[in-house]
Amino acid sequence: MLPAHQRVWTNRNLRMATIEAVGFDMDHTLALYNSATFEQLCFELAIDNLINVKGYPEEIRSISYDRKAVARGLIIDKRHGNIIKVDTHGYVARVRHGGKLLSREERRKYYKRGRIRLSPKRYRVVDTLFDLPEGSLYTELVTLKDSQPKLLKVSFRVLFDDIRNSIDTIHRDGSLKETIVAEIPKYFKRDDLLSKTLDKFRSAGKKLFLLTNSDYSYTCAVMNFILSSKTKNWEEYFDLVVCSAQKPGYFLESGKGTKINGSKCNCFSGGDAFFLESKVGSLGDQILYFGDHTYGDILRSKKSVGWRTAMIVPEVETEVLAAEPVSRSIRALEETQAMIEELSLEKDHLLEIGEDTVEIQQQIESSLSRRAILRKRIASIYNPYWGSIFREGRVPSRFGGQIRDVACIYTSRVSNLSHYSAHKFFASVVEQMPHE
Repeated sequence: MLPAHQRVWTNRNLRMATIEAVGFDMDHTLALYNSATFEQLCFELAIDNLINVKGYPEEIRSISYDRKAVARGLIIDKRHGNIIKVDTHGYVARVRHGGKLLSREERRKYYKRGRIRLSPKRYRVVDTLFDLPEGSLYTELVTLKDSQPKLLKVSFRVLFDDIRNSIDTIHRDGSLKETIVAEIPKYFKRDDLLSKTLDKFRSAGKKLFLLTNSDYSYTCAVMNFILSSKTKNWEEYFDLVVCSAQKPGYFLESGKGTKINGSKCNCFSGGDAFFLESKVGSLGDQILYFGDHTYGDILRSKKSVGWRTAMIVPEVETEVLAAEPVSRSIRALEETQAMIEELSLEKDHLLEIGEDTVEIQQQIESSLSRRAILRKRIASIYNPYWGSIFREGRVPSRFGGQIRDVACIYTSRVSNLSHYSAHKFFASVVEQMPHE
């Protein structure tokens, strides 16, 4: 059986035999970054910008990057300097202010209704892997501001906006990409199965396209490293390449793309999804698109033009591998929770008929103690502040719920498809109501 971390997971039935064209985003989809070096670079360049451009004190260079400080799906509250995790129902489950995880009572002081209504002026959602350095930097500077208020006199809102602007600047002015291109092997991972996966799709008669927001020069540098070989140039894997796409706006009608001179295949800059469909000769649900961004790649391509969607979620591989040593504890926790519910029902029944409940209460307390031990053991494998990126307690997290709602299939990397037939029928599990 295929290891769980290499599997493709299905939310909605997807019959690959009906897919005529397969498209891919580049960054964090086909091109897998070395997260440790890439995020550290973003973190350091943002600090440089804060100091050199925005006049922040040199003392902020002393702070360190903590990748565990944030995770995808979290929400930054710019008003109070908090980072929030909500479940799929919008309930505020965890709140961290700087380095402090707030108690339930402290959370209620900030969010009295237990839920929040997202607004872009107050909140910023950590949607992509590109957002992790800014979230970590914000956490560290909030901690520094609280401990030394005279050092950082700006409000929590201005502090975040300055960080966001600095991150945007290093992406926009070319300084980040210039550093990366100079040392490509340091910032990207090669996946030996990727070329095999693309060849498998093409051999099955499917057209392939690359659709990325990156410019052509950067795209060439990255794709040349991850795909080109002595016998094949990276562009030969694709029937169409679109750079500078400006997603998610690309999925709204905006016009034709501009041909890029010097490219070895059909390569365009800009345009829209309708222009792309005309080039590949397929439309709507005949197209499957792989991306890593829930909104910019997956939601908009599904809602606006009806493409089928495959989400790349590297965290699946991380969490599945981490959970393997405690798989027995996970099953035991499910059994213990079911037992607590049954015992509670029995206790209620005994109370109604006036019977003694001392013995059953002891069983409940013993089960509760066992549940606490199991929960602690399982929690230790995940993020120490936020737990699993996909769950919060017994329900999906906001991020987990989004994947469930918008992605037809999801997996940790594109090359996992090499283990499946190009005509595979991905069947979703039967959804059940609680009473079923």
